[in-house]
Amino acid sequence: MVVQIEGVTKRFGSRDVLHDIHMHIPEHSIFGFVGANGAGKTTLMKCMLGLLPLTGGAITIAGEKVTFGETKSNAHIGFLPDVPEFYPFYNARQYLELCAVVTDMPKKEWKQRIDELLELVGLADVTSLIRTYSRGMKQRLGIAQALLNRPKLLICDEPTSALDPAGRAQILSILQKAKAETTVFFSTHILSDAEQICDHVAMLHKGEIIFQEELAKLKQQFHDQFVYTFTVPAKEAMKQLASTQAKMHIEDDTLIVSLPNDRARLVFMRELTQRELIVQSIHPQTRMLEQVVLEVLG
Repeated sequence: MVVQIEGVTKRFGSRDVLHDIHMHIPEHSIFGFVGANGAGKTTLMKCMLGLLPLTGGAITIAGEKVTFGETKSNAHIGFLPDVPEFYPFYNARQYLELCAVVTDMPKKEWKQRIDELLELVGLADVTSLIRTYSRGMKQRLGIAQALLNRPKLLICDEPTSALDPAGRAQILSILQKAKAETTVFFSTHILSDAEQICDHVAMLHKGEIIFQEELAKLKQQFHDQFVYTFTVPAKEAMKQLASTQAKMHIEDDTLIVSLPNDRARLVFMRELTQRELIVQSIHPQTRMLEQVVLEVLG
């Protein structure tokens, strides 16, 4: 495991911001840390970076124990804050060259590594100054900077926050590619982003982990659920289908139906035709994490 978090508690005054957090993050995986704004995600990241002292528990990264203010484990970490800042009078290549000098990277390694990273983040052909960059371009440059020294762990704090759909898709694609050379730990309050690329997900709510699972297992759990919309309200459709054997519930005026095999799906479709319900759309259930949150929080 690249990261081992054992019983971490962080208290500010009399208030527990983090309580008894346990997480193990395997190598070359993407671990999504999900929770609403203010849940404590950034606080845990600061603890992982040794920027805040722990009230209780321990954190180990790449075999090094994290110690407040003097942690050796940061040599193995690349970090992207939620709003990265840069010298605006450089372009992307110049800025990465400056970072290479500051981190004592051997000069003979500069060009190839910077070329690789600029290609990865889609800035290889950009020569304009950073002050002209969009929010998404700055996020992509921030990832390149964080990966410069080939860290064993890349920590990203809300990397897709405030980006448009195209910008979010670019960042998620970059993180997925980065998994080949590092382990990615990123926080987000956008559940669909975590579903799209993560291997593991943990949900933080009011400082406590309320759910932690491998995405492959979660997808298996939800693979038999289908979302139906009708020309009539979902409540009326569910009332008409009350005598069927299918398990159903309503979400956002859509009917979620559990149909575990082909025979169950065929039987359900026959029931629909007998009741003359007109189906507008059918698609597999994809909002897995959202449903888990609703079930866990009641």
